[in-house]
This record gives sequence, C-alpha cells and structure tokens, in this order.
Amino acid sequence: MFLSLNLFMKTLFYTVFLIFSFSIYSYSQTGKLDVAKESLKQNNIENNSITSSSSKGFNKEDDTNPFLSEFGLLLVRFSIGLAYQIGVESYLEKEGSMHKANFSKYPYKESYFGNYVYNDSTDNERIFRIDIASSFVIESKKLYGNNFNINLKFAKRIDLELGSLQLFEKVNGNTDNFSLYQIMINYHRIRTQKLDFWFGFGIMYVANDVKETGFSYGLGAEWFLIKPISALITYKGTTINSRPVNKTRILLKYYISNYNISAGYEHYTLGLSKVNSLSVGLGVTF
Repeated sequence: MFLSLNLFMKTLFYTVFLIFSFSIYSYSQTGKLDVAKESLKQNNIENNSITSSSSKGFNKEDDTNPFLSEFGLLLVRFSIGLAYQIGVESYLEKEGSMHKANFSKYPYKESYFGNYVYNDSTDNERIFRIDIASSFVIESKKLYGNNFNINLKFAKRIDLELGSLQLFEKVNGNTDNFSLYQIMINYHRIRTQKLDFWFGFGIMYVANDVKETGFSYGLGAEWFLIKPISALITYKGTTINSRPVNKTRILLKYYISNYNISAGYEHYTLGLSKVNSLSVGLGVTF
C-alpha cells in the first residue's frame, strides 16, 4: 500500500510540474470569465435565407418502386439492430459475465474489483449506489473554482449525474464568477471488473447573466490499474449560441476504503475562453 501511495504522490508531483510548466497566463483588463459570458450571450450563426428552387427535371410524380421501398425498410431495421448491439448489448454479451454484472459497494472493497463485480460471493454487490466527488481546480492565483458531482447509480448499468462547476476570477480588485450546471443520464456500456466505460446525454445550463441551456453529451471511462489506484477520463460538451462549452478531466484516483482522493488535469472551453487547471479532489461512495 505504501508503495502505491508513493507512486501516486510522484505522479501527482509530475502532473503539477507539467501543468505549471506549459501553462502561460495572460490577463488583460477583461478576465477570461467575462469574455466567456459575453461570447455565450451572442448568437454567432447568421440565419441565411434559403431559397428553394424547384427543378423541372425532378418535378415528377411519385412512382416509388415497391422493391426499393421494402429494401429501405430492411436497411432501417438492420441499422437499428446494429446500433443496439454496438451501443447497448450484443447477442454474445447476453451469455457473458457483463450481462449480470452488478455495481460493487465501492471500488477495491474486495481484491481488484472496480466499479463492477461478477456474481461476487463476498456480499460486495449493490443495486443502488451514490458517488459524491468534489475537486478544487486552479489555473493561477487569480482563477480558481470547484467542480462538484453526484452520481446516483441504479439498474446495474444506469446512473443519473448532477454536476456544478463554479469558477472565480480576480480582475482589477473585483471577483468575477462563472456558473455551469448539468444533468446527465449515463449508460455504462463496458462493465468489467477492471474497466468501466459509459456514455450519456442531458442538458447543461450556464447561469449568471447568460441564462442559456443546451443539449449535452458525454463520455467517460475509469480503468482500475492496480489496487488502490485508478485512472479516470471524462468529457462533457454542449453548444450555447453556437459557441462550444465543454469539460474534460484526466485524473488519477487513490482509494481508501469507501473514500478516494484524486489529482490531475481539468480543461474547460467556455465560449471564447479556455481554462487549463490543476485538480485536487475528495470523493466518497455510499
């Protein structure tokens, strides 16, 4: 355990060193958060009027071939079936261990098990689980904040994720604020005892004086490398008034019973502004 902790602390040191070595901060009279909010309030797509021209060559009566119509229907059915097998579950997987996998009570409770266990006989399964994580993020002494997430896991492969990002920036003696909220429904597609991969959809809401909501999508994976360490990568994105808003996290996590500490890198694209920050956090599983 002490060897793993030593490895974790070394990795944390190098992560901090790299982030602060390659980050260049430039501040002007207007801070990054103010630029972000102003850019997200403006609609940057010009609505060009599209004139529909009718061509005489294609102005024919509908004489659809019955064979082509039937072939098109078969193609649609095939596409739906293929999408289901790729995105939800293949026929072969229904006979495998992943089909019956349950959430563990918490990662590394027993042996090398991560978020999932296969028919575990040590009372390590959960039908419902709550994961709470909060990380302090800092780009510089002028720009910092908090990234908070709650995951409600249920039905073996679904979770409801609620998140809040609060950023603060000191500019000319004043403190500016940027608030971003999200709700996501995630489906855990790969559920092995060492790897958990998911994707999801939901909404993101930018508060402050922007007050805009966008449809969001996301991906995530946690790889349980060696007890008690895992690597976590997540991405969530949306578009507000044609400007991108996204969050990316690359973290190492160290588990201590049902608690964990994390450290790594978090990147935010907020309209025209980009924030590159160091992340240090705490988490707990119930």
